[in-house]
Amino acid sequence: MITTVIERPEFKWIDLVYPTAEELESIGQTYSIHLTSIQDCLQPEHLPKYEKIGEVAFLIIRAFDEKSFPPANSMRDLTRKIAIFLGTNFLITVHRVDQVFMPPLREKWMNQQTVTAEQQFHILSDLLQAVLESYEKPLNEAVGMLENFENKIFLRKTAFRFHELYVLRRKTAVYQRMIHLFKDVLLKLDIATEHQAPYLQSLRDDAERLQFMADQLSDNVNHLLNLHLALQSYRTNEIIRVLTMFSMFFLPLTFIVGIYGMNFDFMPELQWRYGYPTVLLLMLGVTLGLYLWFRQRKFLK
Repeated sequence: MITTVIERPEFKWIDLVYPTAEELESIGQTYSIHLTSIQDCLQPEHLPKYEKIGEVAFLIIRAFDEKSFPPANSMRDLTRKIAIFLGTNFLITVHRVDQVFMPPLREKWMNQQTVTAEQQFHILSDLLQAVLESYEKPLNEAVGMLENFENKIFLRKTAFRFHELYVLRRKTAVYQRMIHLFKDVLLKLDIATEHQAPYLQSLRDDAERLQFMADQLSDNVNHLLNLHLALQSYRTNEIIRVLTMFSMFFLPLTFIVGIYGMNFDFMPELQWRYGYPTVLLLMLGVTLGLYLWFRQRKFLK
């Protein structure tokens, strides 16, 4: 679908949603867009980048897809690509899925009577800002999920599923990578006038903030993942220690019972009147002795 958002003698904004290869080639010929850039538009997994060929700046950015399913944890499932061609008198946006922030953005600029050179940059700035803001919600949700996992691990009030933490780690890695590449695009973006510098700097500051948030979240998830594995190992060792303690108590008792359970004919204790209570007292003494020895060594704490 091709939508002409702005059509003025001095500027035109064309928005293409899930265009065909023929439509892209026609747009490319009309606005003298290089063939390699058109080919990049057709690749759904292309990473964010910036390049300038002649008078046309070509940007690829990826926005978070709010319609993605909760189990999604890959770049293709979590984000959607938006290709941008910016010339001296035109702006062309190409994307396969119409993101939630695109209709309000088109409506905002559709009713503009005139579009100055400064406003052309504001359109691009609004689009980039909307893409950045799309990562705010998933990052905050990831922070909440991380706190929930911490409570599950340390308080152990509810069941904890290890794969859920792994999925969160995969998602965080995608956010971290996309924001980092987006920041690189902003750093390479040319500034035409001094008036545009504050807007571009504001975008870079927001990208820096989100990158710091994503980096910190990634570190915390990795630390929690390692801590969970360490706690699992510690708890396993505790269980083995308790089982070992029990085996140490029952091992000598089993040895004594085994001796008197062999039923040989010539065992003098078998005919002794006080043999049974004596053996019971012996077993009780061995158990008490082991308990006192373990307690003195502080093995029972």
